[in-house]
Amino acid sequence: MRPRLSLSSNFCRVDASIRWRRAASVITTVGTLWMHGPTQAQSLPSRQFWQVVRLEADVLPWLHGVAERQLSVVACRSTCAPIPWQLDERDPDGRFVLDHGEPTNFDDPPGVVDANDLILFMASDSGRAVPQSLLPAGFVGVTEVEISDPDIHVRGWVYLLQYPHDAPRSATSYVAYDPAADRLTGARVALGFERGTPRWLALIGTEGSGANRLDRMKVRASASFLWGLFTVRRTEDDVLTLPIAWHGGPIRVIRRQPFWIRLSWRWRTPIFMADTLFYRDFAEMPVTLHLNFTPRLLFANVAIRVSLDFRDLAGWEVETIGDQRVRVNGEMTADKRALSHAAGRWFALHGPDLTLVQALTLSDSLSGLGPRIYYRESRTVEDPPESVAGALPDIGYTLTGWDQVRSGDHWFAATAYALPRERSVEEFLAALGTSLHVEARQMRAAETRSTQ
Repeated sequence: MRPRLSLSSNFCRVDASIRWRRAASVITTVGTLWMHGPTQAQSLPSRQFWQVVRLEADVLPWLHGVAERQLSVVACRSTCAPIPWQLDERDPDGRFVLDHGEPTNFDDPPGVVDANDLILFMASDSGRAVPQSLLPAGFVGVTEVEISDPDIHVRGWVYLLQYPHDAPRSATSYVAYDPAADRLTGARVALGFERGTPRWLALIGTEGSGANRLDRMKVRASASFLWGLFTVRRTEDDVLTLPIAWHGGPIRVIRRQPFWIRLSWRWRTPIFMADTLFYRDFAEMPVTLHLNFTPRLLFANVAIRVSLDFRDLAGWEVETIGDQRVRVNGEMTADKRALSHAAGRWFALHGPDLTLVQALTLSDSLSGLGPRIYYRESRTVEDPPESVAGALPDIGYTLTGWDQVRSGDHWFAATAYALPRERSVEEFLAALGTSLHVEARQMRAAETRSTQ
């Protein structure tokens, strides 16, 4: 019998995890009200190609009660035109609405901007500042949103236009989700799940597009209990899942699946909440858990390894902290063995057409786990369970020190990015530490603004 899951308790807890990035200070945007005068028209550079603007609706009180279908988000370059955007609603309890799958929840009323909702669009879609006379006709209200990169002092603008009836919308969608296949598709990568864990990864627009490059995400855990008399080892095949709930739009898909790990016929782990927030250029995968007890009271020598076992990335280069680079060729050399013991929270895989970057973030309560890079290469060595023998490569993290973790709420998250091949990983990682600043203001009817 599977464990029962309380919608009122566990799902309230996990919605805090969807906002885990705020604690991590990775790519959070800030929405504030700001009154200002004429500004120089510029647009954000390509360095912010992956950034998603998340505008909290509580700073837009004049839009509260407006139907989603009445809103258009417009950017102006050579002309002014709608850009993709989405409204992510939260229900009265503050949980993001997941209106597909099981269990679902809904806003009241649905499809209407509330103070606790979220407006999302791509920063790279922003344009220049313009007077109202250049905006598309027919609107009855205008909200100007300015996005700025504080590091390089460059800005971009979009306009939220309110219409009396249905507003014009962009037909473009940056992401897609196939619930039957459980696969998510972005601009450069498609990611698929089986039995609750990633086991399918395709590179889009490259040689061999559509082929699965990933054997599986491996989860290998071991621990001793009863004063070391017994040792238990578990893998990703011991993961048991509950049904998926999800919500999708043109900017992101939120996919949620609770899971737990079978330890013995009477024992199991607490329920983990696994969210996948999938965007055009990256995916955030936060996992939250609640411990009712301190692990060291029952277990010792707990070690968990989470890694990606690729089928064949021969010829790719692996980069991690310290500018170390090794070439994937199926042979474990001395520098690769040294890499496998290095402390680190990110790695990059450089391919002929794109670069994959993964970064690990831990809650403060898990800061003592001291993640180390795990790395292995082999064309033939087996590491069951797996679908294909060998690993080209198998790369991820080993987490130890669970004996020091206390009871309470915890989270960890892996964020994976798909970069254009020409992007510098060093510059990209530096940009990760920069949060875009977002300012919004309601413009008066027929208000004109000078541009330069």
